[in-house]
Amino acid sequence: MATTTRLTTVEDLEQHGVPEGRWELIDGKLVELALSSEQHWTIGSALIYRISAYVVPRQLGIVLTPDAGVVLSTDPSVMRVPDGGFIRADRLPAGRDRRRFLRVVPDLVVEIISPNDRAAEVIAKGMMWLEAGVTLFWLVDPDAETVTVFERGRGPRTLTVKDTLDGGDVLPGFQLPLRDVFSA
Repeated sequence: MATTTRLTTVEDLEQHGVPEGRWELIDGKLVELALSSEQHWTIGSALIYRISAYVVPRQLGIVLTPDAGVVLSTDPSVMRVPDGGFIRADRLPAGRDRRRFLRVVPDLVVEIISPNDRAAEVIAKGMMWLEAGVTLFWLVDPDAETVTVFERGRGPRTLTVKDTLDGGDVLPGFQLPLRDVFSA
């Protein structure tokens, strides 16, 4: 006799909570995320701090931290967790229930390659974000000290520690010397 496994839904997680740790929901299956290394979280913190320092005083929107669950699909249920990101204020639904997971595709997503990640998997996750509607995706490689910038409608460009990262059309005027990120 065959048995079927019930898939987890976003609604299940909202009603009953997420297990301890960091999790993503991919096609109805919970996938645990590895803990981050010091290198990963210091770079992530530097990026999130600088994005927040630009966004918050200007009331441009909300900044996503590494524990933000973003619902990309409900059939099948897909909820991903970026290392960082940003959603413009004008795209946030009025009256949304802030106790639930976000149901707005970010304008900017940041993913950082960790020592336990395969670069191809992180790039595939980035492509998934772009296909979901993300406008700007930053892929951070701490070992190479590079950020590869993917913008919808443009080819990727790789910046080094000598370059300045900008917010493109998503965060006009945002400038961040990459030496400040990689020296964190």
